[in-house]
Amino acid sequence: MKKLLYLFFAFTFIFFTSCEKEELEDENIEIVDSNAVSEQDTISIYGKFLLLSGKMYVTNLETNQKVVYNHFDESKTTSSLDYYGSNYKIEDLEQNVTTWEFTPPPFVPGDGEFILNNDTLDPYGFHVTKSNWTIVEHALTGYNGITKKMGGSAKPLHGYLVDKADSTVVFRLHEDYANISGYNCKYVSELMFKKIK
Repeated sequence: MKKLLYLFFAFTFIFFTSCEKEELEDENIEIVDSNAVSEQDTISIYGKFLLLSGKMYVTNLETNQKVVYNHFDESKTTSSLDYYGSNYKIEDLEQNVTTWEFTPPPFVPGDGEFILNNDTLDPYGFHVTKSNWTIVEHALTGYNGITKKMGGSAKPLHGYLVDKADSTVVFRLHEDYANISGYNCKYVSELMFKKIK
């Protein structure tokens, strides 16, 4: 039994230490253009962004069928990050109206702030590590009028630079699972923003 336990720990150690890890710089949005190799091809995540468009990618985990939905079109300017509709304000999306603003933490790893739609009085937290960004409940929730806004959950976030010239980026977030039409499905959204400040 001891031998099996030692083998299990050895294989677990090898598995977790042999994975290739991708490093992101906390100041910059990851580059999509594979030809872009310099810092001039990045922009800071810290600042204010305006929502331009978005898509939801749904994968049926039983049939492997993939479907893409547009969050907005000519007749629809509102949507939700949640497949079945919003439970929290952060999931509400309005084209050319929704703004996201990120303020830096005093040090990394650490917590800055995420400000939704200019609400500086009741912000979210923005946890930053060397390789991850996550929107979280604010560290001062319950104090100074700051309320719990995400049910205690977190939203890991990844950013990709689309066009440096007009400061457009894509944020990928809200990976979730749901029963859709009787099938187990996974979905995630990619939202295009323009940096405005």
